[in-house]
Amino acid sequence: MRVGFYFAPGYGYYSVPRNYWNQRWYQGDYLPSIFWRYRLDDWRTYGLGYPPEGTRWVLVDNHIYLIDDYDGYIIDVIYDAWRW
Repeated sequence: MRVGFYFAPGYGYYSVPRNYWNQRWYQGDYLPSIFWRYRLDDWRTYGLGYPPEGTRWVLVDNHIYLIDDYDGYIIDVIYDAWRW
């Protein structure tokens, strides 16, 4: 584990602004746009359903969020996706 960094399979470690460290977002919140790029394209591997048109699964820290492509609105959340 690297302080100030999160890990996303397929992307490696990426820097996270301090104000987002250990931040947890909830269904109904808006995920900050800096995290939208960490798309989870192999959703079947994680037992997730196909993301509906206009949405995507994204990886943030140890959580997986289903967000709206337009504004980052959080539709669904899988917390603690990887149990280390």
